[in-house]
Amino acid sequence: MPEEFTDPPDSDSEEFAHLLLLGAGLSESDFELVTPPADLWDRIAAGVSLAEPTVLAEPTVLTQPTVLADRRDSGGRGGMRINSSRHIIVAAAAAVLILVVGAVGIRLVDSSRTSTELVASTTLDVLEGPATAQAKLLRSGNTERLVVTTENMPAAPAGSHYELWLVDPKVTSPQSLGPMTGSTEVLIPDSIDPAIYPVVDISLQQNGTHDHSGHSLLRGTLQ
Repeated sequence: MPEEFTDPPDSDSEEFAHLLLLGAGLSESDFELVTPPADLWDRIAAGVSLAEPTVLAEPTVLTQPTVLADRRDSGGRGGMRINSSRHIIVAAAAAVLILVVGAVGIRLVDSSRTSTELVASTTLDVLEGPATAQAKLLRSGNTERLVVTTENMPAAPAGSHYELWLVDPKVTSPQSLGPMTGSTEVLIPDSIDPAIYPVVDISLQQNGTHDHSGHSLLRGTLQ
């Protein structure tokens, strides 16, 4: 017969075999329940009540770590940032001041260039009606304006209107500056030269007509 090989005995196997032998020797009487003494539970309860209660330790509260300011940063680089900000603010203020002064200077130069000049004036002669009028020729740069101030000018009759003219001395080609109802200020077109048409004329016109009616109410020559 071939030789049988078995595992070498160890302590766990021996203990297990010992337990099997003990179990085989037990009888039914060994498994009978035994009634405990009547005061067993009272003694256990008394022992538990006499024991000192366990006091749990207070939980430890961790505080936030204190971060110390870097003196070098606050006194060095921080100071440099503050100084840089101040320099930027001062530079910006200086730039704004320069712009304001420049704008004021330009405005003063422009105002001097476009100052209004009185070129000529006249008091119009009354040819008909209660109205009176004065006229001034003003020049601003290359622009000329005729300013007419009237008094006591009644409303034009129905179907008619007042019209302002510049007329040459021989009254050969009156130049209309448009209808008017009283005091007015009119820009003189470049096509009309007041030196050639120096006579200021206010006429009564029928509505719808474009030529001078020949019905002048006020007239005066700019001088």
